[in-house]
Amino acid sequence: MSEWKFDWKRFQKHNKYTDEEMETFMNDPVRAKAAPMLFSPAILKKNLIIEVVESHGCSAGLKPGDKLVFRALGILDPSKSSPWCAQAMGEFGGIANILQDRYAAGLDPNDSIWKYFSCMDCGPKYGWGQVIMKAYVEDEK
Repeated sequence: MSEWKFDWKRFQKHNKYTDEEMETFMNDPVRAKAAPMLFSPAILKKNLIIEVVESHGCSAGLKPGDKLVFRALGILDPSKSSPWCAQAMGEFGGIANILQDRYAAGLDPNDSIWKYFSCMDCGPKYGWGQVIMKAYVEDEK
C-alpha cells in the first residue's frame, strides 16, 4: 500500500483560506493533526448513519429502521437515505461532531457514550410524538 500524503495546498484551495488563515490553522496543533484524518482517503469509506430505533406518535411517519446516510462522516447521500422530518434533525450537528472528533483522534466512533438522541418533539403528553435515533459509523459496502 502506498503512503498517502496530505496536500496542505489543496486543502487551502478547497477551503478558500488565505495564507494568514492557513497559518492560524496550521499553528493550532489540534486542527493541524485532525485535518489529515478528516480529509483522508480512508474517511471516504466511512458512513455516518442516523437510524430511527423507536418511534411513537410521529406525525411525519418516521419508523424504526429509517436511516440517513452521510458519506465521509458528514455529507448526506440522498440515494441511500429515507425521507426525513426537519424536527428530527436538531441534534445531528453535535452528534456528527462527536463521532468525527473520535475518528480524528484515532478512537472508535462507535464507542461513544453519546450515540442515542431524540427529535425535538417531547411526545404525546406535551407535543405530537417522539422519535429516538442512534448514530453510528459503518464502512462503505
